[in-house]
Amino acid sequence: MESIEVAVIGSARLRPEDEAYRDAVRLGGALAAEGWTVVTGGYGGLMGATSSGAAAAGGHTVGLPMTAWTHLAPHESNAEVRWAADYAERLRLLMAADVVVALPGGIGTLAEASMVWGAAQTEPGAAQLVMVGRSWEAVRDVVGENLIADPADVAIARCVATVDDVVPAVRDALAHPSAARGGRG
Repeated sequence: MESIEVAVIGSARLRPEDEAYRDAVRLGGALAAEGWTVVTGGYGGLMGATSSGAAAAGGHTVGLPMTAWTHLAPHESNAEVRWAADYAERLRLLMAADVVVALPGGIGTLAEASMVWGAAQTEPGAAQLVMVGRSWEAVRDVVGENLIADPADVAIARCVATVDDVVPAVRDALAHPSAARGGRG
């Protein structure tokens, strides 16, 4: 049986004193408890928190660091590291996951979530997207209200309130993936 990979994206800037960091640790543990491989960007912040939680729960963790980022070291909780030469390759590796979960983040997280969303809209078998929290729901709503996207395009991005809602949402995404709508032009 092929392993299910769930990638988690989010801010590298948050630290253990942040509630979102503690939530990411819990999320990593919950994903690992399902037997899913947990993939992150490979560095600290919410990526490291998620990997730490997954590793502590006995799960397999994969980091996606970039060779050009020589000033950063991959997080110690990565059991496996898949090096990317650049951001484009890192996105390709991220998008190879079965589901991508977006935690709180900034522009980099937004860019990654947008790429996953766009691919899920057009490509059969693309990673499914689950976004966590009111901020992501607001982003999804702004897209629906202000860009050229119909309700089915917007609904591809599943939004959940908290990390406690992620495992059921991932199960749903795996059981009922959004139908790729083909090239949208």
